[in-house]
Amino acid sequence: MFSLKRETVVVGLVALVCLGGAARGGLIVRFDTPERTVGLGEVFTIDILADIGDPLVGWGVDLSFDPSILSPIGPPAIGPSWLPASAPDGDGLAGLAFPDSVSGAGVLLASVTFSGVTLGETDLMLSTTPGDLTEGFALDPTGFAQPIFESARVYVVPEPATGLLCAIVLSIIGLGRRRNW
Repeated sequence: MFSLKRETVVVGLVALVCLGGAARGGLIVRFDTPERTVGLGEVFTIDILADIGDPLVGWGVDLSFDPSILSPIGPPAIGPSWLPASAPDGDGLAGLAFPDSVSGAGVLLASVTFSGVTLGETDLMLSTTPGDLTEGFALDPTGFAQPIFESARVYVVPEPATGLLCAIVLSIIGLGRRRNW
């Protein structure tokens, strides 16, 4: 008949537990708004939210954007359900749940404040770096959730007053040219 070695059974069980931990309830990590338009020089805050199916005991992410368009203002503020955790990559986007795990819809992970420094647009994208043990979404009691990350886009445009001033100047220049013709 069929016989299995004890090592094969143990490896199979470990793989099943690890894969089972990754395949549990859904996890969607998103921004509070998928698109935002801000004025040049405007300071604004974006919230990073999560819809957490299975309870988490900790999380860590990377946030990428075009630094020539946006400049972060200070460290991120970690949400009230989490204790700020050290992130060796220096972005400060990590939290631990203590003493209880966290789940639910629209859970605030962190708030990040930016200033629009140049006209243009940039995507905000969240990710985890494979092999970085301080990133990911640790499940309670074991395993890691496989998140779905949703991105956002920020448009930096001239301030309304600046746009109005430009329109007035262009109108005056246009009127002056008509008179000279």
